[in-house]
Amino acid sequence: MKREDRQMLLIYVLIFAIIVLLIVLTKVIVDSVKEEKPAKPKKVVQKVVESPYPNVNDECTFNVTMIEYGNLSMAGCEGGYTRYNISDVKVDDTLLNVSIIYSDKNQVKTGLFINDKKVKSSIDNVSNLKFGVFDNKLFVLDKSDNDVNVLSFNSNGKEVYNLQTVLAKEKINDLSTGDTSINSKMLNPDNFVFGDGFIEFDAVTGKCENGEKTKGSHYKVVYSDEKFEIPEFVQLINC
Repeated sequence: MKREDRQMLLIYVLIFAIIVLLIVLTKVIVDSVKEEKPAKPKKVVQKVVESPYPNVNDECTFNVTMIEYGNLSMAGCEGGYTRYNISDVKVDDTLLNVSIIYSDKNQVKTGLFINDKKVKSSIDNVSNLKFGVFDNKLFVLDKSDNDVNVLSFNSNGKEVYNLQTVLAKEKINDLSTGDTSINSKMLNPDNFVFGDGFIEFDAVTGKCENGEKTKGSHYKVVYSDEKFEIPEFVQLINC
């Protein structure tokens, strides 16, 4: 091989080596810059927690005991919201935060609230809710919307019983007729009895001939802790 050819070949090899070296150095520099470049901070999206309560004027907000609330016959304000905070609902030595919000103008944020959670909507009159504590549970007798229901809550404010749901699920036949399933619209709101370990009530199936009394069946619900038995027939209600 001629001397000139060997020199040209050496030059090409050197040029190729320089190109490879430049590529390697460029890659090292780029990777180094990427490592040193601080990562962009993640955007923290804060959820806006909407209050379940409406704005109620101070003069229409009342702090009452269960007994004081039970004696109400009408709301304390007209033309908007009225709020009652019941101050003495203690279950298993735990004070529950219980509020009732009513509106005579059919506003949307009405209801029964326990520990800042709405547990019932649609209150048509403040006097249609009655409260009691039995066997370390809060019981609510609800007579709203021409219907009757019993709700029960534990010391955490969790619902542990709903009579209306039970009646719809179990399809309990009323023995005064034999073929009628009792439902929440048949219950007599004035004949409920509550005690430690039991609830008693009447299911009305009709009126007596004189129209002064009703007929139907008497039922009893037995419970222990948070386990409630199916309503059990006790006796007929005769004219």
